[in-house]
Amino acid sequence: MAIIKPLNYCLVFLLQFFSLFLADDKNCVFVAGHARLECPPPLSGATGNKVGPCDTSVDDGSVPAYPLQANAFNTITWLESIPHPGAPSRFALSGEGGDVTGLSFETCLLLDHVPHDAHSRPSFRNAASWHRSSITLWIPDIYCERCHLQLISVMSDTPHGVPADTRCVYRGAAEAGTAQTGGVSESADPHPICPAVYHSCSPVSINGSVPRNDIDRCNTTAFEEKLGWPLTPSATQTHHASADIYQHSVYFNRGDVGLYSETNATLVEIGSPISDANCTNALYCDPEISFDAIFTVPENSAYASLEGSCAYITGMQVEAYQPGGILPSVPKEGSTMFLDSSTTDADFENSTTFDEEEENKDDSASVATILASTSFNVIATTSIAIAIAIMCLSTY
Repeated sequence: MAIIKPLNYCLVFLLQFFSLFLADDKNCVFVAGHARLECPPPLSGATGNKVGPCDTSVDDGSVPAYPLQANAFNTITWLESIPHPGAPSRFALSGEGGDVTGLSFETCLLLDHVPHDAHSRPSFRNAASWHRSSITLWIPDIYCERCHLQLISVMSDTPHGVPADTRCVYRGAAEAGTAQTGGVSESADPHPICPAVYHSCSPVSINGSVPRNDIDRCNTTAFEEKLGWPLTPSATQTHHASADIYQHSVYFNRGDVGLYSETNATLVEIGSPISDANCTNALYCDPEISFDAIFTVPENSAYASLEGSCAYITGMQVEAYQPGGILPSVPKEGSTMFLDSSTTDADFENSTTFDEEEENKDDSASVATILASTSFNVIATTSIAIAIAIMCLSTY
């Protein structure tokens, strides 16, 4: 009996060790979350980077800059690997160049408070099940050869540190002074920093006339007006006590809820914030019970239209991430690839040429790196576990 008790301690330690390893998305590629850009292609396939402002700390240039059209509407698609009800998305544009570590995103906010699709129920281990959403952005008269489109997905629920009927502010905006906050402390007043935010960035080129780095601050209000966007800082919310829950970079507990088309992933309805009375599940809230519609997206709304060279992606099957900027290419079963009437032949040719050129590149080095990293993590963890087990047995 004297041997069994300390041996149990060793076994408990081993179980804790493995649970920590599996919970750390930096150490293991099999357990992570939660959202990433799809088109334009992102810097990596990671969906769980909380550090930001991008999914990688370095842009090594391996993903070509994807062309967006200036002075035009451009559809963007993104994928969710683990659902989070009411979690808002925000899109911003960096300065020119490969720096993905600064605060330049905070000077060019393209669209905020993009609702989370209440239909989302992906299975993380099945990349083909990851949930696609789309939104159309207005890209202004900007010129850049390689800037970065940023997606952030904010976990705005109680399990992620945002209690019911409270708000949080995105850290980048707080540090840049572009959002109302008492500072950058996690306990700042009036709004604390959002504890859990996921980041994804795509390198893009834009063919406008005004160099991105000559623009001190983008006119987000003008972009919202171009789109006819309903969720602005001045929007009133008659279905909820808070009439100003759409402040830029400030997020109300599960305050951004939507329903998207199951056919082409476009936004069709917007709902009021999810209440604890209707749902407390951190992964899924049945819209039949928890969705309270406050706004139906009008037909021909710019933000729900399909525009530009990423629009056709909504007609493709969801595929696992491929390095080098390769986009999904297999049409959904029972559907055909389509183009919006505003998409030119040149747009489509550029997009498909972009894919074909990248498919012809030798990606063996990237694949080898991923496999080597994964193998090293598994071998290292197994070795440590065996060593601990031997120590336990030899000691007791």
